[in-house]
Amino acid sequence: MDYNENDIEKALENQIPEATMDPVGSDGKVAEPLRAKQEAPKEDATMIGKKINVGSMMRRIDDSEFEKFGNKGASRLGQSIQVNAEIREGWMEVDKQLMGNRAIFYPEDWQFRIRPATVEAIRNWSTIDDENMNSVDRVFNEILKSCFAIVTSTGPLPWYNINAWDRFWFILLIREYTFVKGESAIEYTEDCVNCDNPVTFKLTSDALMFEFPDEEVMSMYDRAQHMWIIDPTEYGLDMEPIRLYLPTLEKDINVKQWAINRYQENPNKELDPVLIRFLPWFVPKISKDDTIAQRQIKEFKRKFESWDIDTFNFMNDVITNIMVTPETKLIQKCPTCGEEVTSPIRFPDGPSSLFTIKSKFKKFGKK
Repeated sequence: MDYNENDIEKALENQIPEATMDPVGSDGKVAEPLRAKQEAPKEDATMIGKKINVGSMMRRIDDSEFEKFGNKGASRLGQSIQVNAEIREGWMEVDKQLMGNRAIFYPEDWQFRIRPATVEAIRNWSTIDDENMNSVDRVFNEILKSCFAIVTSTGPLPWYNINAWDRFWFILLIREYTFVKGESAIEYTEDCVNCDNPVTFKLTSDALMFEFPDEEVMSMYDRAQHMWIIDPTEYGLDMEPIRLYLPTLEKDINVKQWAINRYQENPNKELDPVLIRFLPWFVPKISKDDTIAQRQIKEFKRKFESWDIDTFNFMNDVITNIMVTPETKLIQKCPTCGEEVTSPIRFPDGPSSLFTIKSKFKKFGKK
């Protein structure tokens, strides 16, 4: 039987976590996977970590020389894109200090480059269905594919090697470099809870905030190997040390394709969203080849389903605390009374407005 793309996406939206979203409850925990009930967890198990909040940590950069990336117009993206407003074409280096603490999750020799969104990319953006997260997801990736690059001491790497939590941040950087004069700004207002006066919020890369692992958890991160090495015996569990890997965009893309393939085989079989949430952390790489990916995921699934309730709760606690979580809110000080005002991140005109160019001509029609 043939299935159209909309049918597949509609089914998967309820089963697969998006790259920037996780199936968590109000307590910050994920639901327990769907399987037989097990004995209650031990009460003396030690909890691991405590999440902390950090912003983008914008810092001033130096003016040192850097290697150009295949274009004489390349420049350096530092504290302000506006200083490079005359450079509308070509590649620009992104200073990793703009990432704040998140830079530690990349090798020191990695350099990131961005360029303005092309006319073709903007045309693709105009096809987004704001109500379909899979449509938004695809075009996000297309923007990165055409406007983002990774350069290392041994050569270039594909764009999808970045961590999943950094995707939207890089998308906003590309947007800001595309509209360097502030065109098409995404702004909206909220009333101050203290004085009722309007407070303006602007969605930019430096306005994003991230929930970052605390010092105890970060002490277990091995930067040389790019993984966490955690000893469960220190937390009351008799287990071998566990190794956890960074959740890259490549894994997200390949897991989603694997899930689409499984749906096409059997649309009535639901996927376990908790297993999918854990998967990128426990598997160093997920193959693009469906046969290999099926084997890799089945191997992890056997391990996942063998966990007792104590092991699952510990693993869930670990994943919750090592994850860098993009905040879904913005913070701004009220210009009238100085009160700190928060607002959920919003797209007043939908995600499709991110790369929409506001034309000067009179709008045709009301649609």
